[in-house]
Amino acid sequence: MAKLTRWNPRNELEVVDPFRSMETMLEEIWRNWPLRTSDRAAGFLRPAMDVIENENNVEIRIDLPGMKPEDVQVEIENQTLTISGEMGDTVERGSDRYHYRERSYGSFQRSLRLPNTLDAENIDARFENGVLSIAIPKQPQAKPKQITVKSANGKN
Repeated sequence: MAKLTRWNPRNELEVVDPFRSMETMLEEIWRNWPLRTSDRAAGFLRPAMDVIENENNVEIRIDLPGMKPEDVQVEIENQTLTISGEMGDTVERGSDRYHYRERSYGSFQRSLRLPNTLDAENIDARFENGVLSIAIPKQPQAKPKQITVKSANGKN
């Protein structure tokens, strides 16, 4: 007599990895991502940036790994601070063939509108270990002031 096996519908279904379609979609996006040096690519390459405020100034830090200070331009015009440059190895050698490339390359530009409370005349920019740090001092009238609270009769 033949051996009977209990039917289980799960055995007939193809096991589908729910993340496979997402992974395929992301690979397609990155494969076609326009990070080459072109007019279209200029807006997509955006180095990581932090803006930090303290009591005396505002500091902007931008990660620019592999770059040198002379490769970066910092300009201010009409209270707009613009940082630009070109990053990465854009030269492909004749016999080299990339099989996979994640490192971004091309030109970039970041612009920030500065408030009138900052002193745009005394900006200090420094480049160290692949990080551009720009310190912009606050105007004296923009700094917090301590106000003494008096009692109703005018005494402390």
